Amino acid sequence: MEALSKTNQASLKIEAIKSNLMQLNQMDYSTKSREELIAICKDKKIKGYSGKKKDDIIQLLTNTLPSEITPQNAIVNTSIVDVIPSTDLTSIKYIDLFCGIGGFHQALTNVIPTASCVLASDIDENARKTYEINHKLKPLGDIKKININTISRFNLICGGFPCQAFSIAQWKDKKAFDDPRGTLFFEILKVIDVHKPKCVLLENVSHLTKINKGAVLETLLNSLKTRGYKVSYQLLSPHQFGIPQNRERVYIVATASEKEFDFKALSERTSTCKLSDILDTDVSEDYYIDTSKYTILESTQIKKQSKSGLKFCGYLKGELRKVGTKENTEHLSRVHKQLMRIYSSDGTHPTLAASETSGRYHIYEESTKRVRRLTLDECYRLMAYPMTFIKNTNKGVAYKQIGNSVCVRVIEEIIKEMVEQGVM
Repeated sequence: MEALSKTNQASLKIEAIKSNLMQLNQMDYSTKSREELIAICKDKKIKGYSGKKKDDIIQLLTNTLPSEITPQNAIVNTSIVDVIPSTDLTSIKYIDLFCGIGGFHQALTNVIPTASCVLASDIDENARKTYEINHKLKPLGDIKKININTISRFNLICGGFPCQAFSIAQWKDKKAFDDPRGTLFFEILKVIDVHKPKCVLLENVSHLTKINKGAVLETLLNSLKTRGYKVSYQLLSPHQFGIPQNRERVYIVATASEKEFDFKALSERTSTCKLSDILDTDVSEDYYIDTSKYTILESTQIKKQSKSGLKFCGYLKGELRKVGTKENTEHLSRVHKQLMRIYSSDGTHPTLAASETSGRYHIYEESTKRVRRLTLDECYRLMAYPMTFIKNTNKGVAYKQIGNSVCVRVIEEIIKEMVEQGVM
């Protein structure tokens, strides 16, 4: 009853914050001049208005928390983060497995500031260094070499367990668990068997749901169910939650509470976000591509995909995929290799990949009618990291690390829903 009471209190406070925001955002900013809107921004201590058009400033005002309740790590131009007050859920302790640069840690800190990470682990040394400098916790190395019996008590496991064995890029005819990276899921089970945490939150590539017609995913889910957990999963993408990246991933929630976590409220979420919402307005010429090196499609050939929000609008000149294609289909994205495709800033961005370490993502800036690569800051915004996040000084490493991360905003939304449903 005490746990239920705390959850209800947290839910009521979340709703109160939302209600206050709705009232604050009811002002008709459209009647104001740009100068008046900038003055309002200054009064509310909202940054990011410099160089923006009137409509963009209005969006900034209506989508940003007022300064007195803005979390320290909130991100401008993305949907709000409802912070659960520090007086609630003070007993949350978690471990962060395959932690990377700390996407789960960042999300939990944003939503439940009092949550405490008792252990983080990752095999990649560079990732561990980035994690430590940002989260003030030194991750351990290979999970297989950790004495799990010595881990402090905790009630939540987080993990974006290695996905290479399950990705569509790697999967052929072999069994996923023949790949050593695929067997790392069972390291999570070993920890569960020893510590029996209340909740488990995992992330992996969407292709995991399709391997062997779902048999591999079913194996993972059943291994949790046989340990007494209620288990549910759902495919979600950041663009559903105000982050303009089409990055569909499968999220698994296992809970020892009496009821199963329900993803319905999250799966039904939609937004009208677009890439231009997070783009820098002052970008070095070094990022722009010579017009002779690409082709932009005619407006009649451009179609925005309704589900993903992607708007394929051109391609870099080079070798096209011609085998099996029909004549006069050069404008279709399927004949272009992924690294050749150009997407409009009026739509979303495709999945950031860890394999691209030079920021090769090419976009068509509708505002300038030019093509350029994404900056490193823009890539981190596409994963909802705060601008205060300290990146690796090696750009190639920093691009790889963000491509390997989880999207902070999606994890935030799942955590908030877990709290509201009382399964945390």
